[in-house]
Amino acid sequence: MKSVHWLVPHKVIEPKDISLSNLASIRFRASLFNLPIFNKFKLSINESIDDLDKIDYLFISKFPSNRDDIITNWLNIIDNHRRNGKKIFFDYTDHHLDKETLAGQFYRASLKPNDQIITSSEKLKNHLAADYKNITIIEDPIEIDIQKVKKNKDSSFLFFGHHSNLKYLFNLINNWDYKIQSNLVIQTSTEGMSEIRNQSQHISKPPNLNIQFQLWSIENMLKASANVSGVIIPGDISDARKNGVSHNRLITAFALGLPVAATRYQSYLEFDHQFLDIDNQTEFESFLKNPSLYSSRVEMAQKKVKNYTQEMVAKKWLNLIK
Repeated sequence: MKSVHWLVPHKVIEPKDISLSNLASIRFRASLFNLPIFNKFKLSINESIDDLDKIDYLFISKFPSNRDDIITNWLNIIDNHRRNGKKIFFDYTDHHLDKETLAGQFYRASLKPNDQIITSSEKLKNHLAADYKNITIIEDPIEIDIQKVKKNKDSSFLFFGHHSNLKYLFNLINNWDYKIQSNLVIQTSTEGMSEIRNQSQHISKPPNLNIQFQLWSIENMLKASANVSGVIIPGDISDARKNGVSHNRLITAFALGLPVAATRYQSYLEFDHQFLDIDNQTEFESFLKNPSLYSSRVEMAQKKVKNYTQEMVAKKWLNLIK
């Protein structure tokens, strides 16, 4: 039986536990290897490896910018596995190579021109294409059942995301339309909650915007989605680190059955005309006033979302190691 190991930046007791990771870029991807389609492989997932010689296929997950304690070990594992002539796959989901970050340091030290790289979007592949040739695009799947389309007229909205996306939300709140009475539920990680507390004095919240803060979980997200009218996904297409994002938050929002206003990231354009341009002030104001006007677009989007079930995306991963 061939063995697969995913290096991830936190300790994991059992491979199935990776489905609980707060890092979407790991949860959406490494967890697929728990599906029955991979039953012919022995799977291990952890931040280190007990016996590298027993590993046939090594997958490197997203490297974080706050784990300088593991970088040397990871580089040694990669070098040793490469010397053994076995396959290494780098799952590259944020663009760090040209950044002076710990993650940037890791990728510059570990990636070689002929390495196998997987990206979650075409844009991210384009960032690498000049220097790396063996690049495969595998999109993120949906991790929830597709919900019935909701048509709530209230101006009540949901934001969910990793704390690295909060800066875009803060910018949006500072420019929120003061004429519209609205509610906003913000769901993020524990780190995100700390960042919100630290940045609260810099956020100019309009008096007509009521904000609730919650920890993100699938359960909390589903619960909140039943009581809101739409999802907002602010971003910045000029930010090279983030403009190669996958479509995971957009397809999750559509799977929740909610209209969406979002930045027009390249990976989102498959759903062009199904979501509102959050950076277009006229469109965004219309969305804030009555998001239910755009519910019919969600129905169209959900037909495309069905192409990204976990089982369908897992087949693409399996093709890498057949």
